[in-house]
Amino acid sequence: MNTFALMFVLIAQATQPVDVTMEWLLEQPLPVVVPSTQPASQPATPFNEKPAPGERVGALVLSDGKIHRGTIYTTPGRPLRVWSDQKKKFIDLPMDSIASMEAVVLWEREDPEWRFKESGHDEKVFTGNTYPARETQYRITLTTGDTLTGGIVAPLYVRVDGQATQFVLNKRSKGEVGKKLGDLIYVRKLDLE
Repeated sequence: MNTFALMFVLIAQATQPVDVTMEWLLEQPLPVVVPSTQPASQPATPFNEKPAPGERVGALVLSDGKIHRGTIYTTPGRPLRVWSDQKKKFIDLPMDSIASMEAVVLWEREDPEWRFKESGHDEKVFTGNTYPARETQYRITLTTGDTLTGGIVAPLYVRVDGQATQFVLNKRSKGEVGKKLGDLIYVRKLDLE
């Protein structure tokens, strides 16, 4: 290495700023981790069950008569959105404001299944099969005693012993071909404490 290059390296090293704190941190010994003999206060998992905001204790009754009792809640951080035909707008209701809900069936029937006669043609033919269909609204009683009726499309969850089951409130529902109206289960009633 020539003298000029050596002198340049020495000057560059001498003019580098020294971070005293960083030098001290790098000189410290690494901490020693000793396993604890005491049980952990919380399980070491990111999936701890945390209470959802607005969850309530209550009972959910299905159209087939099955009753699910437990902690009931909707999507955390989201209210139930109800379309009010009377007011012609959506109304957001937090779970805390709802005392009970009951389904109002607007219509239900077994619709015929149709298919196109040929690909690319608009003529349809009846297949001979039917499927169940239903349109519902929900009459909601608020904790204030007021009532509101409207269409809802939202999930409800019932948690029992840490296991949550999802039920969907649908405005319109359609069953599988060949099934009957009794097979098309819906949330008939919800009572909250």
